[in-house]
Formats: sequence, structure tokens, C-alpha cells
Amino acid sequence: MSRSSLSHAGVGMRAGLLVLGGVLVVAAGVALAVGHGRPGWSRAVAFAATITALGTCGGWLASRWPSASPAAAVGGALAATLLRLLPPLAGLAWLGTGGTDLRQAGAGGLLVVFYLTALATAVFLDMIGAASATPGSPAAGRTRTGN
Repeated sequence: MSRSSLSHAGVGMRAGLLVLGGVLVVAAGVALAVGHGRPGWSRAVAFAATITALGTCGGWLASRWPSASPAAAVGGALAATLLRLLPPLAGLAWLGTGGTDLRQAGAGGLLVVFYLTALATAVFLDMIGAASATPGSPAAGRTRTGN
């Protein structure tokens, strides 16, 4: 596959990964600053950020993979959703059954906050990509014909 076939209309695969990774790094930095001095907080932040990054990056990569047919595109979208959602849910399940130190440090709440932050960023990137790929949209730099 060529490099250009691995990019999605609008926001490319690499650019999206960089933006998502940057947002998670900033969120982790803010969380570390807010909870400075709490016992186990840095481990909880590292746990939540790592789990969220795995799911977010996996989902982003799967959603950007080219598909040959509409059925394959739907399957890819479902796979991307599963990849994005499964690691945080598994992390929350593990915190519910074990991981007492991380749970008491607040890793569950951090996991939810990081997941929602990454999800909002991915949706925003998808909206940018859809707007730039839609013919005649202002974001694409063109005006509609017939106006």
C-alpha cells in the first residue's frame, strides 16, 4: 500500500496520532499537577494514560485503514470502536476486581476523564476531516456553486 492510501480525507493517520498523543500528554500533565502530593497519584495517572493511549491509538489506526467495500468500511468502523473502548473497559474491570492501590488513588476516575478527553479529540478530528472532504464546504476552501 502506498503512503497516500493510508491517509484519510482531511486529517491523516500520523497527524491524528500526534494530536491525540499530544492531548493525552497534556491531560496527564494537568492531572499530575492537580494531584501533586497525593499517594499513588502518579502511578494512577500513568496507568490511566497508558490504557487510554492504547485504546485511542488503536481505534484511530483502525478507523483510518482503507477499505475496499462498504461492508469492509462498516466492519472497520466497528473494529475501531471496539479497539477504542475495550482497553479502558478492561482497565475499569480490573480496577473493580483488583488493583486496590490504583483504585484508591483515583485511577478509575482518571481513566474516564482521559477516555472522554481522547474521544472528544477524535470526534473533533473526524469533523475536521469530514468538513475538508465535503465538496463545497467552507472548510474545504470552496464555495457552493449556484449561490
